[in-house]
Amino acid sequence: MNIEKREFIKIHQETFGKTGCRRIVPGEFIACDPKGRAIMVGALEKQKFVYIINRDNENKMTISSPLEAHKSHTLTYDIASLDVGYENPLFVTLEVDYGDSDEENASVNTGIFQKFLVFYEMDLGLNHVVRKHLEAVENTAHLLIPIPGSPDGPGGFVVCCENFLIYKKIGHDERITPYPKRYEQNKNKGLMIIAYTIHKRKENIFYLIQTEIGDIYKLTLHFTTDDVHGIQLQYFDTSAPCNSICLLLSGYVFLASETSNQ
Repeated sequence: MNIEKREFIKIHQETFGKTGCRRIVPGEFIACDPKGRAIMVGALEKQKFVYIINRDNENKMTISSPLEAHKSHTLTYDIASLDVGYENPLFVTLEVDYGDSDEENASVNTGIFQKFLVFYEMDLGLNHVVRKHLEAVENTAHLLIPIPGSPDGPGGFVVCCENFLIYKKIGHDERITPYPKRYEQNKNKGLMIIAYTIHKRKENIFYLIQTEIGDIYKLTLHFTTDDVHGIQLQYFDTSAPCNSICLLLSGYVFLASETSNQ
């Protein structure tokens, strides 16, 4: 950032595609390792790249050549970077393998599909990306919220599904909490989360998450070191649905909305 000119300084530019924002062109999703060591950039379909971030002798940022983490016949719904301390950077994605259209039993032909949480490990020693682990998840899952690790939080991540959310962490039991609903709300229509932000100051850490109808909830995790005892969801406020939420340290909340005053 150039303070005098009040503009961003371009450090690196990567060309992913030259025919517009197509579904296989990376850039729809981006996740950065909390320690600033690696970045994953993903497309809606198939392509994912991981970049390693370093500093040279003059303390200038350097970006490695892209490391591929592609998977054919795969749709990506979200990407998040997990806080694993100084271990190898770990990314989690929400994916569906729709199969090859030439195969009779493929999901693209049968309409039967299963969403998976897929963990990608960036091995800094060997300089390549490993598809480390995957597990099935609720098919209504649509958003991943990373949780800070020690000492700020328990680590892991939250999976937002229709009508409820799940706290997940490798080696930890799941914690499931339903969303508060309006009294007059149609019980046959589910709720989904569209945006979130984190507030982190000293020991006071919580999230604000917004549903598609505009209700904002305060999400708090009750934990001791790495063990999460429970999840608390409280109604916070209601505003027009937004693309992104930003909670400033001064206490103001900025809602980036396309349909109302921001």
